[in-house]
Amino acid sequence: MRRSNDFALFTISGVPYLLPFGQGIADLRRGIQVNGTGAYLWELLDRERTEDEMLSLYASHYEVPESRLPELKADLQQFLSMLDAFGMLDRSGAHADSHSISVSDAAPACDTSGAPAGDHRFLSQNQNGTDTVHRYLSVGGLTLLLRGPENAFSREFDAFKIFPDPAVPVDQTVTVSLQAPTEYAAGRVLLKNPELTVMENSTQYVFRFPNAPGIRQVCLTKDGAKACHYCCPPFTESFRQDLFHAIRLSFLYLAQLHGMIVLHSASLLYRDRAWLFSGHSGAGKSTHTNLWKEHCHVPLINGDLNLLSMENGRPMVHGLPWCGTSGIVDTHSYPLGGILLIKKATHDHIVSLDDSHAQLFVSQRLISPAWTEKLLQKNLHLVEALAPHILICRLYCTKTPKAVEAAKQAIDAYLADGQAGH
Repeated sequence: MRRSNDFALFTISGVPYLLPFGQGIADLRRGIQVNGTGAYLWELLDRERTEDEMLSLYASHYEVPESRLPELKADLQQFLSMLDAFGMLDRSGAHADSHSISVSDAAPACDTSGAPAGDHRFLSQNQNGTDTVHRYLSVGGLTLLLRGPENAFSREFDAFKIFPDPAVPVDQTVTVSLQAPTEYAAGRVLLKNPELTVMENSTQYVFRFPNAPGIRQVCLTKDGAKACHYCCPPFTESFRQDLFHAIRLSFLYLAQLHGMIVLHSASLLYRDRAWLFSGHSGAGKSTHTNLWKEHCHVPLINGDLNLLSMENGRPMVHGLPWCGTSGIVDTHSYPLGGILLIKKATHDHIVSLDDSHAQLFVSQRLISPAWTEKLLQKNLHLVEALAPHILICRLYCTKTPKAVEAAKQAIDAYLADGQAGH
């Protein structure tokens, strides 16, 4: 037996956790908190070992006398059974990466002009009289260039359009190509579910969207600079929505490279700071923020997603074009006051969280890439940088104005204590 390739050991505020990444997240696997002994045993499972080998190393490491070996063996078996129950053990004896694949050696890529390479199996829209557009966007201080047929892009980007400035470099070029992709290079599947497959090779990530037939595949360079979308007409409203969300995936990676993370949350502006309300689907975050708007007359920022960063030592929230079905979008940036993690309850109250759980729960609500152990570690580091400067707490709430009062009291008390910004 050995440990699963879909989990890794992470330390959050000094507390060790075994957390899923990549396919583990796609399979909705849960993480667990462990102690120092659990962390040591996990590290032993980096290679194939028998239970007897584990017991011998365990006893030697902690200098356990032979008389206590039965007790130690029972502890080890209990720990291994727990790992098994959470899908963290591989007892198959296979050492190869189960996600490895082998395909064609040819890989679609962008040429030096930024246009995708490949053979011409689809008719170019330009030949039908549709011009290629070059549309510049500014999102969270990052500049995106959208290049492709005008009717391929959603109008939801329009609020973020800017005039090109030669002095400002383009951070990511998003190209819609009507060329058919050649086969992608040999690599490995990082995650696969009914909506998305993410693959990796030495130079790029490759995305496939099984439920978006108009998008053949997307190739994103590892520096985040070029995202080539291989598409085929017709460019219907359904296609534009699919492309709109495919572009989001490449942007999330770019933002992460620039020290920014995206939290699934609804947000509002109160006392000159942004306050984010995050929870599982159906937890009531949109209902709660709408209650704030109705009873406290505060503006809403985004109904679904928020881009977070540290700017000169100060936590910030930036507007995004992606807002779920809420239609609530704001193009501006605001100081971040805090994150309230919502759960349904029969009465309204606030519960404080210790540092490690506060950071863990926030990280679990991110949609930023966690396709690999390294990418998940980036998310954890970014949350760790934000956490000391903001309020993070659990809000147990009803769908009544009393929930607003409970949250407002917690926020006001936090600001009164002078903790914001420290």
